[in-house]
Amino acid sequence: MSVEAMTMVTISGPEKMAYTAVKNLVVNRQFHPESAIKLLSGVKELVPFDSSNPYADPLARACDIAKTLDLELDYRDFTKSAPDLYEASEYLNNLSSRVSGMWEEKEGKTSLVKNNEVVIEQLSHFSTFNVELSNLFTMKYVKFRFGRLPVETYKDCLKAIDERPDVYFVSSGSHGRWVYGAYFALPEAYGKIEAIFASMGFERIRIDVQGNVADPADEVIKRLKAENAEAAERIKELDAELSSIKQAESEKLLLIYSWLRFESDSFDVLTYAGRRHGKFYIIGWIPKSISESYASECESYDGFACFLTDPREIRETQPPVKFKKGFLSDIYQPYLEMYGLPAYGEIDPRLFLGITYTVLFGIMFGDVGQGLSLAAIGLLLWKLKKVWLGRIVALCGLSATIFGFVYGSVFGDEELLPWGFKVLEDGNTIKILLIAVVIGTGLLMICMIMNIINGIRQNDIKKVFFSPNGIAGFVFYMGIAVAVVFKFALGKNIFTAPFIICVIIFPLLLIFAATPLTNLIKGEKKWMSESVGMFFVEGFFEMFETLLSYVSNTVSFLRVGAFAISHAGMMMVVYMLSSGSGGGHSIGGLIFGNIFVTGLEAMLVCIQVLRLEYYEMFGRFYTGGGVKFSPKTINYKAADSAVVR
Repeated sequence: MSVEAMTMVTISGPEKMAYTAVKNLVVNRQFHPESAIKLLSGVKELVPFDSSNPYADPLARACDIAKTLDLELDYRDFTKSAPDLYEASEYLNNLSSRVSGMWEEKEGKTSLVKNNEVVIEQLSHFSTFNVELSNLFTMKYVKFRFGRLPVETYKDCLKAIDERPDVYFVSSGSHGRWVYGAYFALPEAYGKIEAIFASMGFERIRIDVQGNVADPADEVIKRLKAENAEAAERIKELDAELSSIKQAESEKLLLIYSWLRFESDSFDVLTYAGRRHGKFYIIGWIPKSISESYASECESYDGFACFLTDPREIRETQPPVKFKKGFLSDIYQPYLEMYGLPAYGEIDPRLFLGITYTVLFGIMFGDVGQGLSLAAIGLLLWKLKKVWLGRIVALCGLSATIFGFVYGSVFGDEELLPWGFKVLEDGNTIKILLIAVVIGTGLLMICMIMNIINGIRQNDIKKVFFSPNGIAGFVFYMGIAVAVVFKFALGKNIFTAPFIICVIIFPLLLIFAATPLTNLIKGEKKWMSESVGMFFVEGFFEMFETLLSYVSNTVSFLRVGAFAISHAGMMMVVYMLSSGSGGGHSIGGLIFGNIFVTGLEAMLVCIQVLRLEYYEMFGRFYTGGGVKFSPKTINYKAADSAVVR
């Protein structure tokens, strides 16, 4: 089994030692905590630890300082020189005062430069007006607006205002698709003039010179540029000072940060604990393989007690799932997590998923050249970008390459290799569809076997014996499959009366009466439904749905063969379209066609195989709904001051 067995552990001891227990026995250990208040809800006078975290604020301050100094958060060993809380707070307060003052000044200077640059850009289109800005902004008898017009409407705008004596436009130059300038209008006609310019796409530019309107625009620009140069010089000085502080204080800051992170995150774990009559109670899950040594370690602390409980005795919560390592299992784990983790005790389907997904993809996308291309793309995605999907694409590409040799197809060319199962040859299309159905039938029977194993593990009588995917369903489905093979492959009819009664009718009756039979075996008094009529009605529809699912799930595997055929068909079309009048082929057309088919088919096949996994196969044996094993491990690179995962 590739899922580790779990044991529930309950630790108790003197209340004043609760924090010690968390730091030494929970944090950074293989310990998945549960709420003691929830699990011990029947225990009277059990209350939570409700003290506020004294390390949270200093930790947040340390994170802020590191961010200001552009210092990457990381772990520093504090075990030999751990500070106390007062010392750490004083250090951070002093450092924060120094750094924040410089940072605020730098932000102010940076903001000043940005604002000045906006004004300079605005005035640059205004500098041809050799007048004092105050003369324009304080006119009483004429309305003045500065802005820009699109080049395409500029001439039309001039025509529209040329005949009007109450307005004129003065251009100050053009840039790109805009003409810059100002219009002057009499106050009583301003509303109409504004509407005309608005209809022509005029965009007003508001000039904010911060009260410096006593000079012409070019004089203001010179003054603002000088101010920006002075501010830029000061920003360099501040950057140098901050860099010096970073170099001098980084190690001590990271050491204090690491200690605060450990203390704060450990303190937060106390929210899982409970206290009663001077004792603390901490409950969680640990791997069964370390349970004995862990219990011995707990009891080595003065006044501590440790109790181990088998998961089968727990009803309030289910054990978390911790996967064991496995090459193929690890690669396909993200696909499983998309569907849901297995419930505790279920078969881990990762290896089954990895094998079947890889093989089915290869059957549906068999091509040597395109398969190797996918494998190369997948490896690049994984090695360069660390994309988890890259490893799956690489494996699927290798599988497609192997089946490409089976089909004798290299970049869609079936003539390069002298051998191969040519998909589009006469009779082969039917064969590959039949092979797909046979493969699907075999996979569904494997899924039923896994469902029976799950039922045995979970002590579920109905799942093992009477469900459509239990022994009754397996006998029925396998019997039909064997009978069909005998009939059409060997020419023998085994649909005799004894066969029909034992293999078809009897299993169906067991499935139909699954609930009352299960209740009888369990010894329940009310083993039969109170309404016999409703029992038969519900049973009829459930039986109809069961039979329909057998057919639909089996037929769904036709898509495996259908995609193999469509892939070969699409490549045949590529070669037809790229063929020339002289009998050759266009290299560009072949390259484009292969890229197009590879991208499209790879995406479609990925989706279709995943659909077969999730709906046709997982639906027959897999429940999911498991909880991931999440030990409380401190992430020293986290920026959030309260992150514990």
